[in-house]
Amino acid sequence: MTPQSLDVLTVSEFCEAVGISRSTWHKLKRQGKAPAIVNIGGIQRIRREAIETWLAENEARATADAAHNAVEGAEPLHV
Repeated sequence: MTPQSLDVLTVSEFCEAVGISRSTWHKLKRQGKAPAIVNIGGIQRIRREAIETWLAENEARATADAAHNAVEGAEPLHV
């Protein structure tokens, strides 16, 4: 059975899918901003559901930041 058949991605597959580097992944993880991970025998996997949730949260945050920044002279939001 492959990770894809379990509906999970490896960290490398996730990074490739969303277009980020492994160093960005590690930065997000340190900051607590990465999608939820599942450790299986010490190997990290990311459920597709967690990725969808993470993407939606980041999209909402970006939309809120853009709306806030549209106000002249507004400071960036840090959610």
